[in-house]
Amino acid sequence: MNLDRHPFFQRWADPQTGVVSYILDRRVAPIQQSFYFTNPSLSPDEKWLWFYTIFPPGDRNTLGVVSLDPDNPLIRHFPQAQFTEASPLVDADGSILFAMRNHVYRLTLDGETQVVCTLDPDYIKRRPLARLATHLTRSADGKYLLLDGELANFWFVALGDLATGEVKVLHEFGRCYDHGQFSPVDPKLFSLAEDWWIDNTSGQYFIYEQRTWLMDTEQTRFEPLLVDGWYGHGSAPSHEWWSQDGWMCWTDYQKGVYECDITRRPWEATLVWPGPLCHSHCDATRRYYCADESPYKWEKQPCRIIFYDRARGKELDIVSAMPKPPMGRNPYHLDPHPQVSPRGTYVVYTTVVRGTADVALAPVAGVLERM
Repeated sequence: MNLDRHPFFQRWADPQTGVVSYILDRRVAPIQQSFYFTNPSLSPDEKWLWFYTIFPPGDRNTLGVVSLDPDNPLIRHFPQAQFTEASPLVDADGSILFAMRNHVYRLTLDGETQVVCTLDPDYIKRRPLARLATHLTRSADGKYLLLDGELANFWFVALGDLATGEVKVLHEFGRCYDHGQFSPVDPKLFSLAEDWWIDNTSGQYFIYEQRTWLMDTEQTRFEPLLVDGWYGHGSAPSHEWWSQDGWMCWTDYQKGVYECDITRRPWEATLVWPGPLCHSHCDATRRYYCADESPYKWEKQPCRIIFYDRARGKELDIVSAMPKPPMGRNPYHLDPHPQVSPRGTYVVYTTVVRGTADVALAPVAGVLERM
């Protein structure tokens, strides 16, 4: 798609590197934000860009979508899609799945909604359901959605059956596990993140110890990815994702991006891109990477959006100095969360370089021309 011709996008070039991004200039909400990096904002055919919409001071996210075809520049807002967490998942047909209350809904491009699966109210028993899913993923065989919920004072992982609409709880935990993600190649395998949490009664804060865990749908395995990856004791693993070919990838805040072929034992962690880095992502080949560094340091310094060519060992800033969001990083979680689009055409991220929260796309071809 030629975004130079698109009436809804504004061309923006980084003042230091000259790398060009296209910012969604047409607004349907005061805050417009790209998806969390694990879930593509673009449809698999890269014809539609989905994004979060927020209306401050309200704290409920809704959804918007824009066609990237400059000859058919449609943009829509869906106020009925009031999702929780970062749950939206763009499906193969361009529709979107999202979690709200104890249901997962499907929303079409025409705005029609339907319930696709439901956590049984008899399981909830009128207790507060804080989360049904962090960010939805679909099993490699297409049959199930992975749900990682928080109910009352415990956490659970479950399967949402897309054929029957039933939700089957696999396991319950006494501490926080979230960021569940199905393997893109093994329909029975998924990852969970052990995460920090605050006790609802005492207010006590607990940090995680072993970050990334692997579990299967048959409940025959539950094991940490890194037996020597004790957080805060020489390592800081976080922000994991699956590469499209089924490798486990993650960012160590201090050391950089790692990958692991989990089909070969003993598991070995390979440093791909030396850090420090925060949120990272890669294309289907695991050659090209993007990252932000770091929205966690915004109070002290601007944030960078960085592109990395693994084969050449070179990196280049897409954004060299993104300022702190004028509306604050929280409660809207306005981290850039860069991601490589499904076909590797764009780096998609949230930007605040214009003083508002916007969605931006940086063509990868343009970045490579300047490296």
